[in-house]
Amino acid sequence: MPASWPAGLPYAVSAQAYGVTNSGPAPVASQAQSGKIRMRPQFTLRISRLSYGWEWTDAQLAVWRAFLRDTLGDGTGEFTMMVWIQSARAYQTRTVSIVGGSDAVAEKSAGFDRTLVTCNLDVRNL
Repeated sequence: MPASWPAGLPYAVSAQAYGVTNSGPAPVASQAQSGKIRMRPQFTLRISRLSYGWEWTDAQLAVWRAFLRDTLGDGTGEFTMMVWIQSARAYQTRTVSIVGGSDAVAEKSAGFDRTLVTCNLDVRNL
């Protein structure tokens, strides 16, 4: 069972960090004798990769770090969160995981009292 996003921690994505890296695995292609290529989905579960990020205060950053370390086992566990779905123009709940775990999460100052936290997320059924 995936963990839940921490209550009270803002989930709104930072516009400067959002981007769809890929929309899922490529289909499997098989050459046929007639020269046509037959394609079919590789997996039934479609996982897409997003570049994602949040801007948080120091107190919110402390909540995130504890969640990442303790709840997600250094970023290796799956969790549910509200994800921005560009095609729907809305946030929707999805199951996600951090690509590369906590080692792949970057933090950068975004002003006097804010930190930009970025990572790549594998998102189910984007």
